[in-house]
Amino acid sequence: MLVSSPLAVVLWALAIGFYGVGDLVTTLRGLEYDDLEEGQQIPRTILGEPPSAVRFGLFKAVILGVFYAGSLAVPDPRIRLLIPAGIAMVGAYAVFNNLRAIWSVR
Repeated sequence: MLVSSPLAVVLWALAIGFYGVGDLVTTLRGLEYDDLEEGQQIPRTILGEPPSAVRFGLFKAVILGVFYAGSLAVPDPRIRLLIPAGIAMVGAYAVFNNLRAIWSVR
């Protein structure tokens, strides 16, 4: 079963929206400023500095795919919902931090 409920669809959409798209767009926008750089060591190491939009987008897609595949292995559908909810919260926080950093150098 790929998606177990309408709530799961909403949570995965939020996860993709915040973590996948929002963080990607705000990170790439922030990297346009000389005073800002990618703050996380793992993406910097894997993607180089500064990461290209294509590499960073593929990195995000792979991470989301791994989490989605992992969520399918969780037997309890209620617990399974915590995975996209957690990703959405991390993504929202990342977008907030990226916007705060951008506004600080503007």
